[in-house]
Amino acid sequence: MKVGTIGTGNILQMILGSIAETEGITCEAVYSRKMETGKRLAEKFDVAKVYSVYEEMLKDEVIDFIYIASPNSLHYEHAKKALEAGKNVICEKPFTTTLKETRELIALAKEKKLYLFEAVTLMYTPNYQLIREHLGEIGKIKLVQCSYCQYSSRYDALLNGEVTNVFNPAFSGGSLMDINFYNVYFIMGLFGKPSEARYYPNCIENGIDTSGIVMMSYPDFQCSCTGAKDTWGVNCAQIHGEKGYIYVTEGSNGCKEIKVVTKENETIYNEQTTHQWYYEIQGITKIVNKGAYEECYKRLDRTAEVVGFLEEIRKDAGIIFAADVD
Repeated sequence: MKVGTIGTGNILQMILGSIAETEGITCEAVYSRKMETGKRLAEKFDVAKVYSVYEEMLKDEVIDFIYIASPNSLHYEHAKKALEAGKNVICEKPFTTTLKETRELIALAKEKKLYLFEAVTLMYTPNYQLIREHLGEIGKIKLVQCSYCQYSSRYDALLNGEVTNVFNPAFSGGSLMDINFYNVYFIMGLFGKPSEARYYPNCIENGIDTSGIVMMSYPDFQCSCTGAKDTWGVNCAQIHGEKGYIYVTEGSNGCKEIKVVTKENETIYNEQTTHQWYYEIQGITKIVNKGAYEECYKRLDRTAEVVGFLEEIRKDAGIIFAADVD
């Protein structure tokens, strides 16, 4: 796998570090609109090429994968151009703003027999798989609670009147798409789509949510997902059953430690020795090295389900993005 990347943020730097530690994948080029920014990133991770024009990177015949870590609203455009150029794609979450966009990208990838991955670290981490394995020990599920509150480094600027991309409807920003996304994916990855759901956001004047709670109803149990970019607290997830509970340290975006508690036993599990982005790159590389297109496409079924769900509850809550009216 010969990768070209889009973006220069913290997550991409974790990805580049993980690529350097993984066999079978190398980063060949980085793209940034500002050449100097791209050069600094390339020098830090010993990447040979820097592009300031995306279309020029797509012409690079050495590159066969594009890793997209641009602002949310640009994911669809960047992914479509890459697929049309014959490049495989790994796209950061949230995959796209609308289900229509997601379906179009999936159809294009299948038509051209290209890999298309949503970069959701949770789905590749060993501890998340442990949760699935131990669910049966706590009996019939009754309640699920997820809390992920991370005070944004850009929230103080927002309070001073500066609206950055993460709080801008033009860039599909907000807490649901950035933070509560992990809680929703955590639950839907275990239990599928709920029968009913509603999002209760705290919004600023431009209509963007800085925090909120998603309520998800299943036939036999209820879930709450608290997500915030304007507060902080103890992040965790807890699955309550009739015979016990599972407690997840650091919650849906960390899964640092899994505690399974019943009346008879209390056991702590942890199979993760490093950060979650490492497991993502390891997992995707293994799928590609096996030539497992069908496994890739099967994962996209969950991607489409989550994208559609987020779009439904977001619009129901009155949060409208530029992509919704194009």
